[in-house]
Amino acid sequence: YHKYNVSDYYAIDPAYGTMEDFHALMEDCKARNIKVILDLVVNHSGYEHPWFQAAAEYLKSLPQGQQPDPNECPYVDYYTFSKENRSGMRILNGTDWYYEAMFSPDMPDLNLGNPALRAEIEKIMAYWMEKGVSGFRLDAAKEFYSGQVSKNVEVLSWLQAAATAIDPNAYLVAEVWEGY
Repeated sequence: YHKYNVSDYYAIDPAYGTMEDFHALMEDCKARNIKVILDLVVNHSGYEHPWFQAAAEYLKSLPQGQQPDPNECPYVDYYTFSKENRSGMRILNGTDWYYEAMFSPDMPDLNLGNPALRAEIEKIMAYWMEKGVSGFRLDAAKEFYSGQVSKNVEVLSWLQAAATAIDPNAYLVAEVWEGY
């Protein structure tokens, strides 16, 4: 209902219009010197995202006791899978594997330490910035690594560097709050 369970990072949700509508919005904003930032959800994807679905199907196909091999299915390392049911883990239906999903079973957490996933996120940012987006609001940035401020700062620093490599004037704002 909130659209944070992303199934396609390159599309417009039909509830919000079409890609043509987006292009028209960007043209109108440019004519009025209005900068546009988009919500970018990189803490997690949706359960229906092709990356997660490919990883889930791969894990379901593994013989009992065999460990996943990212050379066979790179998407298995885009997420955190485990045989242990730790806090924030959800069972992958049809298996004895669990996946990290701190917010909801339909929003599996992304493994932001994975270089291949980071390259995918950089492609996503470039895609939207090439369409005229000036930057991004980073959803749930405090939870990239829950309770690990230095790791979150590292991810935020990488995201900023990646965005400004695409456009030196890129603007990022992150959803982060701390009680002091």
